[in-house]
Amino acid sequence: MGLWEDLRFAGRVLLKDKWFTLVAVVALALGIGVNATVFTFVNAVLIRGLPIADPDRTMAIGSFDRVRNRPMGVSYLDYRDWKESTKTFDAFGAYSGTLANLSDEGQPPERYNGAYVTANTFGVLGVRPVAGRDFLPDDDRPGAASVALIGHKVWVSRYGSNPQAIGRTVRLNDMPTTIIGVVPEGFQFPFNTDVWMPLNQINGLLEQKRNSRSLQTFGHLGRGVTREQAQSELLNISQRLESENPGTNKDIQARVQTFNEQQNGGPIRTMFLSLMGAVAFVLLIACANVANLLLSRATNRAREISVRVSLGATRWRVIRQLLMESVLLSVIAGLAGLGIAMIGIRLFDRATADVGRPYWIQFTIDGTVFAFFAAVCLGTGIVFGLAPAIHSAKTDVNEVLKEGGRSGTAGIRARRWTGVLMVGELVLTVVLLAGAGFMMRNFVTMYRLDLGIDTSHLLTTALALPDRKYPSLEQRLAFYEQLEERLKSNPKIESVTITSNPPLQGGFLRKLDIEGKPRDQGQQAPNVTMLTVDPRYFKTMGMPLQRGRDLTDEDGMKGREAAIINQRFAALHFPNEDPIGRRITLSIDLQGGAPPQGGIPLSLTATIIGIVPNLRQRDFQLPDPDPIAYLPFRTDPRGFMNLIARAAGDPNTMTPILREEVRAIDADLPLFGIRTMDDQLAQARWPFRIFGTMFAIFALIALVLSAVGLYAVTAYAVSQRTQEIGVRMALGAQGNEVAWLFLRRSFVQLGIGLTLGIAGAFGVGTLFSQTQLLIQNKAGDPITIGGIALLLALVASVACFIPAKRATRLDPLVALRRD
Repeated sequence: MGLWEDLRFAGRVLLKDKWFTLVAVVALALGIGVNATVFTFVNAVLIRGLPIADPDRTMAIGSFDRVRNRPMGVSYLDYRDWKESTKTFDAFGAYSGTLANLSDEGQPPERYNGAYVTANTFGVLGVRPVAGRDFLPDDDRPGAASVALIGHKVWVSRYGSNPQAIGRTVRLNDMPTTIIGVVPEGFQFPFNTDVWMPLNQINGLLEQKRNSRSLQTFGHLGRGVTREQAQSELLNISQRLESENPGTNKDIQARVQTFNEQQNGGPIRTMFLSLMGAVAFVLLIACANVANLLLSRATNRAREISVRVSLGATRWRVIRQLLMESVLLSVIAGLAGLGIAMIGIRLFDRATADVGRPYWIQFTIDGTVFAFFAAVCLGTGIVFGLAPAIHSAKTDVNEVLKEGGRSGTAGIRARRWTGVLMVGELVLTVVLLAGAGFMMRNFVTMYRLDLGIDTSHLLTTALALPDRKYPSLEQRLAFYEQLEERLKSNPKIESVTITSNPPLQGGFLRKLDIEGKPRDQGQQAPNVTMLTVDPRYFKTMGMPLQRGRDLTDEDGMKGREAAIINQRFAALHFPNEDPIGRRITLSIDLQGGAPPQGGIPLSLTATIIGIVPNLRQRDFQLPDPDPIAYLPFRTDPRGFMNLIARAAGDPNTMTPILREEVRAIDADLPLFGIRTMDDQLAQARWPFRIFGTMFAIFALIALVLSAVGLYAVTAYAVSQRTQEIGVRMALGAQGNEVAWLFLRRSFVQLGIGLTLGIAGAFGVGTLFSQTQLLIQNKAGDPITIGGIALLLALVASVACFIPAKRATRLDPLVALRRD
C-alpha cells in the first residue's frame, strides 16, 4: 500500500469513530487556531518590515546616550556628518515629525500628522507619487518655495480625488504652500503621516546647534553590507564626533535598528512573545489530550494491529499508517483552526484600530503566516501521533492474540505515557493560569487606581499655534486669553480651562531647587513634573484646594510668580514643614540637549501658594502619582496647548461650540484630538484590557482541555478495569474504596502538576516584573498563585470525580460478564 491507500484508510478510520474525531478536531482546532492568530500579530509587529521596496535593508538610525541608557534624536549637524562620512549606506535621509494645520478656501481647517523629510526620502523607500511629482533636490534647499506632498487619504477625503488639487496653493501651518503630488494609498512613512514637506522648511534648521536632536535618520545598506558592518562604521564616526565635540556629543553614539525594533521594542515585544508562549502551551496541552485519546484507542485497536503484524506488516509500516491518521486529523483541525484564526484576527484588529499603532502594522495572513500555519499543522500531527504510534507498534502480537485483544503489558505502558502527558498538561495549565491571573490583576488594579477627579463630564481637545503666525510668548498668550474670554461667556459650557497637559498625558520634567535648602556637593537635583494651567483649572477638574489659595489672573506676572503643588510634592520635599510661602526654582535639564526654542524660559522661580489633591499625569504603572508643580500658563504659553471643558450633561455636545469659538479667532486653526476624559482613561488601559482578556481566554481553553483530559483518562481507566471493579465489589469493596482506586492516581498527578506548575508560575511572575508588565503587584503574588492553584484543584477534582463516581454504580454481575 502507498501513501494514497494509507490516506484513504485513515479517512475511513476517522469517519468510523466520529466522536473521537470530533473531540480531537475541536481540541486541536483551538490550539492551532490561537497559534495562527497570535503568530499573525507577532509577524505584523515584530517580523514583517515596512511596506517599501527593500525593507530588510532599510535601517532606522538614531542617537543613543550610553550612560543614561536612553534613545535620542539626531541633530542636523550629526546627520550631515554621518551622511558625508558613511561608506556602508548607499543612501541616507532624515525626517522630523510635526503637526500640519491645513486650510484653504472653501474648506474647514484640519490638522494632520506631518513630517519634514529630505528630498530623497521617497526615492530611497521606492515609493512614487500616484499623481503629480516627487520632491526635487531644489525643493529641499534654503529659501526654496514651500511645497508639499499629501497622502492619498487626504486627497480623497478633502479634495475628492480631484487631479486639479495638484498645483493648488493652500495654507500649511499658515504658510502659502503648493501641493505637488499625492503618495500611494496606505503609505504613511514615517509614522501615520498625511502631509510631507521638505526638511529645509523647518524654521531655523541651519542655525540649530549640535545638541538640538530633533531629527530621525534612516539609510539603505549598500550592496553586500551587513547591518553589523554599518553599526561598526557609525560607532567609529560617533567616536570621532565625540572627540571633536565633547561639549555636545559626550557619550552619544549611533544605533542601527530595523523600524520594527525602534517602534516595537521593550514591553511591546515582551508582551507579544509572552502571548506566543501562551498559545504554544495551549497547543501542547491540546496535543497531550489527543495523544491520550490515541493511547486509549491504541489499546482498543491492539488486536487489529497484531493481526496486521502477524500478516507481515513491519513496525515501520504500522507507525506510518498511524502517523497518517494523526496528520490527517491535524489537517482537518487546521482548517477549522484557520477559521478560528480569521475571527480572532478580525476582532483584535477592530479592538486596536484606534490605539495609534504604526501604519505598517496590518494584521493580515501573508505567506509567512501560511508557512507557519502549515508547519504547525504538520508538526502537530507528528507530535501528538508519534508516541501512540510507537506504543502501538511495540504491541506483543502473541500476547494480544492469546488474550483476545487485551494486553496487560501494553496497558501498563499506556498508563505510564498517559500519566506523563497528564502531568505535563497540568503544569502548562498552571503556568498559563498564572499569566492570565497576573494580567487580570493588573487590569483590576488599573481600574481601582483613582485618577483623582470625576471624569464623567469632561471633554479634552488640543490646538497647535503655527510658529510663523504666533512666534512670541505675547502673541500666544493674547490668543489664549481671547479664546478663554469667549468660552467663559458661553452658557452651554459649565467651566473651561487651558493647560499644557491633560491628565495621563505627562508634563514637563524639571529639576527642583528649594530656597533655603542647598544641595550637598555633587548631589543631583530631584525631578518633578511641571504643568502650566490657567486660574480655572482646579475648578474645572473638580480639585478643591486643601490649603492656601487658588491662582488668579494676575499670577504669573512680574512680581507675582506663583505655584500650586500637589500632596505628593509636599510629602516628598516638605515632609515636616509648611510649604506655603516657600520659593522653588524649576529648571530645564540641558545635559545632552539644546536650549528650547521660541522664548521658552530655562528656569522659573515661584512662590508656593496652595496645595491640591494628587492627580495622575502619567500611566498607572508607577506606584505613586508624580510630584507636580502647577504654574500659571502665562509664564510659559506654548504653541501646543490643551482645552478641557466641563459640561452639565453629555460632554460631546461641546465639540461644535469649541470649534466655532476657535475659528472665530483664527479661521485657519483646527482643533484635534477631541475626546472625552473617559475615552482617555480607556485609552490608557487598553493594553491590559485587551492582552489581559487574551491571556484569560487562552488560560480558560487550557483549563477546559486539562479538565477534559483528566476526565477522559479517568473514564478510560474505569473502562479498562471494569472486570476488576466487578471482582472487588463482589468481594465486598465499598463504593468509596472503588472511587479512591481511581482518584488516588489522578490526585497524585494533580499534586505533581501543581507543584511543578507553581514553580513555573513564579517564573512567569518574575518575567512580567522584570519587563514592567506588572502594575503594583509582586511576582510571587500569593493571592494570584494561590487562587489559580485552588481553581485548578477544584476543576480537576470534579473532572476526576465524575467518572470515578460512575465506577461505584457498576453492577458487579454486568461487570464480570463484560469481555
